Amino acid sequence: MPAFEFHGTVFTGMGKGAYYVGHPDYQTRFRETLGYTPFPGTLNLRLSVKAEVEAKATLRKTRGETIASFEVGTERFSSVKCFKGSLNGEEIALTIPKITEYDDTVLELVAVVKLRDRLGLRDDQQLVVSVDGQLVPKAHMDSDPVSV
Repeated sequence: MPAFEFHGTVFTGMGKGAYYVGHPDYQTRFRETLGYTPFPGTLNLRLSVKAEVEAKATLRKTRGETIASFEVGTERFSSVKCFKGSLNGEEIALTIPKITEYDDTVLELVAVVKLRDRLGLRDDQQLVVSVDGQLVPKAHMDSDPVSV
């Protein structure tokens, strides 16, 4: 049984996930942390339930599996917390970079495959993501919509 479920809508991001997740130093760190090298990009989901946005904010403060920040030359790379989970039978990881353009209404997922292609996903599609780890108990969930 998953520790938590997020309900989100697929959307096309800014394209920065491909650069960061695909960076060789991140790839090595992801492999060490997750046990696999992720496809160089993220699948982005927008949350619309207030309690789930709050749960994402709580995860930001939760221990998780953390990739430490690092530098390559003059470029600094943010630390990233990872929480393993699944999406439609595919192993995924919810990534929460310390420095990001997104607020807590957005989930950034990585997997060994390009999830859009493997699962035939398109923008505006509704999905449910199961995430494992030390998460907010389901008793704190409600269905109050959040305005974004």
